[in-house]
Amino acid sequence: MISVALCTFNGERYLPALLASLGQQNLRPLELVVCDDGSTDGTWGQLEHFAMTSPFPVHLRRNAKRLGVQANFQAAASLCRGALTAFADQDDIWLPEKLARAAAAFAKAEKPEASLYCTRLTCIDAAGTVVGRTRVPACIGFRNALVENIATGCSVVFGASLKTRFLAATAADMEMHDWWLYLLASSFGEVFFDSEPGVLYRQHENNVAGWQPRLSRWRARIQRTHARLRAGRRGMDSLNQAARFVQAYPDCPSHIRTTVQELLALRNASLLPRLARARKPGVARNDPIENLALRAMIALGIH
Repeated sequence: MISVALCTFNGERYLPALLASLGQQNLRPLELVVCDDGSTDGTWGQLEHFAMTSPFPVHLRRNAKRLGVQANFQAAASLCRGALTAFADQDDIWLPEKLARAAAAFAKAEKPEASLYCTRLTCIDAAGTVVGRTRVPACIGFRNALVENIATGCSVVFGASLKTRFLAATAADMEMHDWWLYLLASSFGEVFFDSEPGVLYRQHENNVAGWQPRLSRWRARIQRTHARLRAGRRGMDSLNQAARFVQAYPDCPSHIRTTVQELLALRNASLLPRLARARKPGVARNDPIENLALRAMIALGIH
């Protein structure tokens, strides 16, 4: 029922723990599809060994050239045969109930083929010590997806029609593959967020993206905004991605397209329209302070 798509790149340090946790799922995966993006360490040997001992089929592919994160996940998803696809990262640990809880959520979905399931995360450090948990979002849906991602890739499971739309997208248009899936589900289907953690989300020096304590996250966001303004780059990366998203899908619902177009137009508007929109922006982040900052950026026209 559920195919697992795993992308690897020089992951020998933490990969064995992830593979072991896949084998310990209470609901066995239909298959594991792995696309390796040119590892030069012991990753490939670990994968071959797991394929020989796994309780479910394992399909391995070595990319002829480096694809990068987004395109590699597209490649892995394209090879999956299940009605549902789950993404896995090489450095995390899945909790035993992860796939079973996802399957239960999809059993209740009105349109499972267009639905996305994701979970809260328990964050661990390189040694496996728990360092925190991600928050349970109050705002889920397109208002949030346009400016923030709450669907972390290692936790997502999604249906076949979302996969078709995901595979039709251009990898370069995505800020991240999981965020694009959140946009897709918010626009064309349904998002299920499980407040029970499904993954031990490992934080280490080589994370592509990761969890940060609130103060660190605020500091990083301020630094990115300052760097963007100093470099003369126009607009928030999230809204620029949203613009690419609505262009990529002509059948995107009109209210989403309108929201994106209006926010983009406000970048060149005068102060009064920006102030008016900042009161009811039509988009929202889940952290109250970050949401206030988003409204301020709209008012200033630097969104």
